[in-house]
Amino acid sequence: MSSSNQERNRQPEGSGGRGATERGRRTGVLQGAAVLGGAVIISKVLGTLQKIPLQNLAGDRVFGIYNAVYPFYQLLLIMATAGLPVAISLLVAEQAATGNKLAVRRIVSASALLLGLTGAAGFFLMWSCSTLAAGWIGDEAAGSAIRASALALWVVPLLAALRGYYQGLGRMLPAALSQLSEQTVRVAAMLTLLLIGWHFGWSDERLAAGATAGSLFGGLAGLMMMGAVVWRDSRRIHVQPFASVTSKKPYVTLTQAKGRTSDPPAIQTPRYAILMKRIIRVAVPVTLGALVVPMLGVVDSFTVPRLLSEEGRNAAEAMRQFGLYSRGQPLVQLVVMVAGAVGSALVPAMVAARVRGDAGAARDQAALAMRGAWWLGAAAAMGLALLAAPINHMLYNDEAGSVTFALIGVSALFGTVNAIASSVLQGLGAVRAPALFMVAAAALKAVLNVALVPALGINGAACAGIAALGCAALLGAAAVRRESAAVLPAAQAAGLVLALAVMAAALLIIERGGAPLLDALLPPRTAATALALGGTALGAALFLAAGLRFGGLTARDLRALPGGASLAARFMRWRLLPPGE
Repeated sequence: MSSSNQERNRQPEGSGGRGATERGRRTGVLQGAAVLGGAVIISKVLGTLQKIPLQNLAGDRVFGIYNAVYPFYQLLLIMATAGLPVAISLLVAEQAATGNKLAVRRIVSASALLLGLTGAAGFFLMWSCSTLAAGWIGDEAAGSAIRASALALWVVPLLAALRGYYQGLGRMLPAALSQLSEQTVRVAAMLTLLLIGWHFGWSDERLAAGATAGSLFGGLAGLMMMGAVVWRDSRRIHVQPFASVTSKKPYVTLTQAKGRTSDPPAIQTPRYAILMKRIIRVAVPVTLGALVVPMLGVVDSFTVPRLLSEEGRNAAEAMRQFGLYSRGQPLVQLVVMVAGAVGSALVPAMVAARVRGDAGAARDQAALAMRGAWWLGAAAAMGLALLAAPINHMLYNDEAGSVTFALIGVSALFGTVNAIASSVLQGLGAVRAPALFMVAAAALKAVLNVALVPALGINGAACAGIAALGCAALLGAAAVRRESAAVLPAAQAAGLVLALAVMAAALLIIERGGAPLLDALLPPRTAATALALGGTALGAALFLAAGLRFGGLTARDLRALPGGASLAARFMRWRLLPPGE
């Protein structure tokens, strides 16, 4: 073989090979992120929609207890785990790049110890304070549910440590599979326990405890999945489960980086205390940002049932009312979750534009994201509000609390704007503002609950949520405008209003004219399902068509999206876009 051929065969080790390797690495990172992101979305969808069969099987009081207890558990779980997997993955990736296998092992063991301690502390806090917390909630039956949910804190923190380790190695599939298995088993265990309890006539207290105990079974399933991955890695030749790194590049200390020695640096392994400090330092900001999401739920849990009880209702009736209040929240959470996923997908592009100094591109992306937020949020809010009664009947087999359902649906607008504004602000580098806005919203929610619930009941709590989330959303939108100078053009705002008017008119005609006809032909729940699904599909189609035709969404906006050029061309052929677009 000639020398030139030999050189070409060795090319992957040269510059061209490095380029191909780098492209392959980036593709692998994107694919891993997509796998993990998809698993997160599916897990959240399962976690959100599982509340519907819970109410169908157990009734509104158990549904209320679950919705009162779960934010408390979620808050402590976030305090114990949120941010730590991110910190662990960053530190593992850093040490894996240097080939420091001992440091990787120490990171895993230090993080497992740290998460184990925080999980144990959270368990003892929930278990010992369960009676006190149930008193704050206003229903003693919540105590058993709090203790049942606390059991998961023995398992989930260790699971978080293992997920962070594998994410740090760039292996997203184990973390994704563990999330899916955890959520699937949690929902299956909850439904199984509810069916068993319903068959044997359990009390509402025991049914609620069974529903919250599903978190323990889900955590065990996720931990078993991660344990199987660790065991499989340990059985492979040349693979060590807690040192799966191949790079031989040594760890460069700060002193050596400054050039104080010319000798090849020795691998330095940080001590456990230093590793724990670094893990905590990286995790705390992420944890603070994640805490604001369940704060509104905790505020409702500790104020609404008690305020309802103080108006003369007994604890069981107050909790049943809280269950009615919670009916619309799964759908609103689903809309906000989708918006958050879309917003998160926009962050890397904005960060890249900001880093390369392309302020115009960052501003355009921020403006497009905020227009999408108002569009998606307004359409979802309009649909949930106008179709509240049939959707309520479809999901929960009656129309009780439909006015509250409609008011909760309105909050989808502000929840969507807040979710996307938070992502845009993070992409623009303003990472603290979203957390501050949500803290202010939680405080405002508490004040308004105290002011409105005694007079208006659960409708007052829903109005308080609209006001609190609206405040956070408007602050977020103003911050985006200040950071990026992104504005919604008047013509597009008018197009959005006209599209909403067309949608509202169509839904009102369908509900007023179609409901009597469907009720005469179909059983009540089937008729409600047909009206809800048919109205949703028709309303969405008319909203999109009217928005395109009236200029609320332009061809330029569509072309800025992946695959949007072909979509814009198709809409032009269908004459949905104005001539000249």
